[in-house]
Amino acid sequence: MSTDRPVFGTVGFYQAMADALNSDPTWLEMATPITYTMIYRYEPPIDKAFFIRFEEGKITEVTELASPDARPADFVISGEPASWQGVLQKTINPTVAMATGKLKVQGKQTVLLRHMKRFTYLIDKMTTLDPVYA
Repeated sequence: MSTDRPVFGTVGFYQAMADALNSDPTWLEMATPITYTMIYRYEPPIDKAFFIRFEEGKITEVTELASPDARPADFVISGEPASWQGVLQKTINPTVAMATGKLKVQGKQTVLLRHMKRFTYLIDKMTTLDPVYA
């Protein structure tokens, strides 16, 4: 069975996120202050990490890393696959997930707070990707 939907916990999911954001004029206008690198880390059993580079809001690089420590990043967001899935299915609020430790964030919290509206928009866009959960 072939599908155009991205697969949860894969680099294809993050490439689909990049494509969706890079073609979204609202995002591109609001996200110009975003020039950071992020790692999205899935704990076992998926046990993968994905590096994303934002340059003035545009996503210019999406890479799967051999390990979460393979490259430095401004922010690392990590959590169990069930927590990531809950955020994407809107059964877990991302802010609550971070506050309760279901998603752990490393990096300057003040920067995240300053850009919370933009990161909330990014997460909302991710929820529209309708990934396949293997």
